[in-house]
Amino acid sequence: MFALPGICGLVVIVLTRPQEFIPLLAAIPTLYLLCGLAVAGFVIDLRLRRLQPMAAPTLPWAAAFLGWAVLSAAVVTPDDAIKVSIELTIVFTLYVLLAHAVQRFRALQVAGGAVLASCLFLTAVGFQQAHAPTQCIVQVGGEGEGIPDGRPCQLALDCHGPDAEPGQEYRCERAGWFGTSSIEGRIRYRGELQDPNELALTISIGGLAILLAFVLRHPSARRVIVGGVALFIVAWTVVLTQSRGGLIVAMAVPGVYFIRRYGVAGLVAAAMAAAPLALLGGREGESAAQSTKLRYEAWSSGLDMFLGNPVLGVGPRHFTDHHYMTAHNTFVLTMAELGFVGLFLFSMILWVTLKSLFLGVRQLDGVPGAHVARVWGMALLASMLGMSFQINTLSMAYHSVVWIFFGLAAAWTMAVRHHRPDFEVKVGGRDIVGVAFACVMYALVVLPLFLKLKGER
Repeated sequence: MFALPGICGLVVIVLTRPQEFIPLLAAIPTLYLLCGLAVAGFVIDLRLRRLQPMAAPTLPWAAAFLGWAVLSAAVVTPDDAIKVSIELTIVFTLYVLLAHAVQRFRALQVAGGAVLASCLFLTAVGFQQAHAPTQCIVQVGGEGEGIPDGRPCQLALDCHGPDAEPGQEYRCERAGWFGTSSIEGRIRYRGELQDPNELALTISIGGLAILLAFVLRHPSARRVIVGGVALFIVAWTVVLTQSRGGLIVAMAVPGVYFIRRYGVAGLVAAAMAAAPLALLGGREGESAAQSTKLRYEAWSSGLDMFLGNPVLGVGPRHFTDHHYMTAHNTFVLTMAELGFVGLFLFSMILWVTLKSLFLGVRQLDGVPGAHVARVWGMALLASMLGMSFQINTLSMAYHSVVWIFFGLAAAWTMAVRHHRPDFEVKVGGRDIVGVAFACVMYALVVLPLFLKLKGER
């Protein structure tokens, strides 16, 4: 397949961002070149009939979401509408390529391997960062961004000695590979993954779930041992992020397998197995309480933005123009920035994705020769269920990780349809009305009542 190298390159460069620490890659438009290569390969594959011109079940909803976001930007925030539209189009293109240029399970394994390799790289960087010595970090750019200057420290006060640059602000953090550094002692990466919570989510769904798929694909003794060690390191790295939500996702991924196989007994067993890990991770005390309070304040501000602009919202990427921090909730973010239509369309993408995976896994249960499809279906279902939980505390409506997994889930559906043309995911009036009703209840009843109970309304 001609599209696959470009797609894998896109996945790697979007997740690991090597252009930020490799000067050679920084000098060339790597992202746009790989995007063009993947699109050209996709066209060639279609012309050679290596791919079928089929539409993924989520494509109409994803296209409508992109179109609505561009419309909102053009009407509400015309000054930066072109910039925002380009950013959103790149993410949408990555989704389209994954969803439609990967129509065989062998190709899906290659694309999944690119995601896994990237997440294992992120895990290694985070693990090393957690054990690196603390250094003085010169604060540059936005809040929490900085460059290690090589001077050891124990406290931020140590950085303001005679060797300090006049007028600079410093933090004392752990300095890791590739110019990365921790934030308040919590490990993280850079770019889209500079938030420890987003790093934890990414390596949970892209590391744990996909690694499980590769182990279960051919469960030999060596694979089980090597995979088990890797799974432990990934899980421990999630603990080191001190992300409560990420830890829940890391526990939920294997928990889905237990529940799928053993039902209620599996749920109990998964909860008992997760209890020791739960005691190790997450922040506690005043810091955690303050973080939760700030999150509720952001949700309340997002609700005010929605009520003031219920149709088009305040414009994509403009939540922070109206509040000092981001929404920390994907559903609040979409309704605030894109209005009710944006909330509905994003929710439809999520619902159709989960429905496709659930129906596919259920229909393939016990079907001879469908082992590979079941393994990947369960891995992606576990990933999506975990992601569906944590996006309630993260602003990820336009995040590359979310759209990569939307694309992988759609690719799985397309691969199943290739082998079983009778497999169909129908989206009817019941789905549309149900999701619309859920969005209305969330925006006008559930969220306001919840915030009132928390003292934010």
